Amino acid sequence: MNCLCIDTTSNILTVVFVADGRKAVRSLDVGKSGHTAVLLSVTDAVLKEAGTDVSSVDAVALVTGPGSFTGIRIGAATATAFCQATGAKRIAVTAFEIISHGRQDVTAAVEAGHGNLYAAHCTNGSVREDFFLTAEERAQAEKRGEKFLFSPLGPTADVFAEIALRKAERGEFTDVFRPYYMRKSQAERNRDEI
Repeated sequence: MNCLCIDTTSNILTVVFVADGRKAVRSLDVGKSGHTAVLLSVTDAVLKEAGTDVSSVDAVALVTGPGSFTGIRIGAATATAFCQATGAKRIAVTAFEIISHGRQDVTAAVEAGHGNLYAAHCTNGSVREDFFLTAEERAQAEKRGEKFLFSPLGPTADVFAEIALRKAERGEFTDVFRPYYMRKSQAERNRDEI
């Protein structure tokens, strides 16, 4: 299966194309708000490097979160557009699945800004419980000796592609890319305080 994998949930934009043992990868630090400006050109470069184009994509895998609210929205909109234009199937992957893949009983974590954390107790890619920690709660947990894992075993792009291909083999497709938000956006929280 030809699979295009997109991750826009952090400052590091990752685009991977995998097909028949071939892989083309680009990871680029785009900052907090650079995804929109470069996502399509990076995707095009990855497809060209793989010697193909978007019409050959059978499935699009997207990291649906948690992470940057804007990044998640940009990724979901772009991946959905690719799927609608090409008829490609959708594969949803979470950042927690990537971080905990191949590990038993760990706490996967994603920075949520201002010292806050999105976290989940996981077993080999399966989330058992997710939760949000404020900076104060995080500091208390770290004082108690709780360990948070922020990176996968191996390069993120490779682990992401492996998870996506396994989900494709098992037929784990979704009809809609549902953003994995663990709390309201800053704008929503500000509105609620009024």
